[in-house]
Amino acid sequence: MTKTHPHPDPLSELAIDENLFQQILDVLPVGVWLADNSGQLVANNPAGRKMWEGERWLKPEQFGEHRGWWSATGKLLEPSEWGLTRAVATGEISINEMVDIECFDGSRKTMLNSAMPIRDTDGRIRAAIAVNQDITELKRAQDELVQVRRELEALSAAAVAIQEQERKRLSMELHDEIGQTLSALKIVVETARRRCKDKALADHLHQASEMADTLVSDVREIARRLRPPPLDDLGLVAALRWHLDRVARAASLDIRFDAGTLTDRFSGDLELGCFRIVQEAVSNAIRHAGSNCLRVTLEVNEYHLIVSIVDDGCGFDPGSVYAQLGRHPLGLLGMRERAAMLAGELHIRSSPGQGAEVRAIFR
Repeated sequence: MTKTHPHPDPLSELAIDENLFQQILDVLPVGVWLADNSGQLVANNPAGRKMWEGERWLKPEQFGEHRGWWSATGKLLEPSEWGLTRAVATGEISINEMVDIECFDGSRKTMLNSAMPIRDTDGRIRAAIAVNQDITELKRAQDELVQVRRELEALSAAAVAIQEQERKRLSMELHDEIGQTLSALKIVVETARRRCKDKALADHLHQASEMADTLVSDVREIARRLRPPPLDDLGLVAALRWHLDRVARAASLDIRFDAGTLTDRFSGDLELGCFRIVQEAVSNAIRHAGSNCLRVTLEVNEYHLIVSIVDDGCGFDPGSVYAQLGRHPLGLLGMRERAAMLAGELHIRSSPGQGAEVRAIFR
């Protein structure tokens, strides 16, 4: 049965069947503490005693013996800050306040603490009740998940950084080394063709020269895709305009780009992240959406940099894209991850037959 402190019983004053009330308390899986209208603790239940690993019958001014800290800030609770104190003093209702406590045996727990006043028919506060729910294991699991998430984000950021470094290195090698070698090869072949007296051999050398031309163009195009030249030299607006013009010509699309009068430069990481998000979104619209028209907008206001990519394609249901594909949509995941690494947000709005919008917001 519930252990009751020898103080005036608020239950009898409120005309509550004390025996029934005690039976209810005893079977509850959460800790319950009852105080009279002065805040003096007068009753609890087994779960309450288990929560605190013991019991102390205190008044509000003594609640400092109940050592607790706000979980969100680590700040020590003052006696006046406990929910039960506030319920008695002002009639305040508090719901699921997360508190780290030091139990009476010295152990530590985390609980959700709720409290509310009990009023009589005239509305006067006659008692107050506090409910404690032990969430120690849940909080520990949550903390572990948060830590794992942070580690995964760090690994992802490192992987992206390495990927971009490798892209830049390969782009430079393709352009500076392989591109120059192919150009030199073309000169050698063309020189040999001009000096050749055998017409059949000269024709073969002409074909080889044209193939060298094609290889030079292909290598330069691959190098540009790996690391767009305007991005480092001229900035995000110029790089996007350069990229979208090339895509529009290659795919015969109507692509409209609007950056207003924006001329500001941003951090290298932010410019690269925005460029890659636009690159992926446009690629997805071409490959999967069957779009005829794309609109890319770059906007800066007082607080945000906003990148928007809107297409008129077939659309899709973002909530069920995993089930539709049977695998994780790596392009969408990659865009979200890039935005998150830059402290931004990525929102996708689409529905079947209604096109799609990818919007990245950076603060």
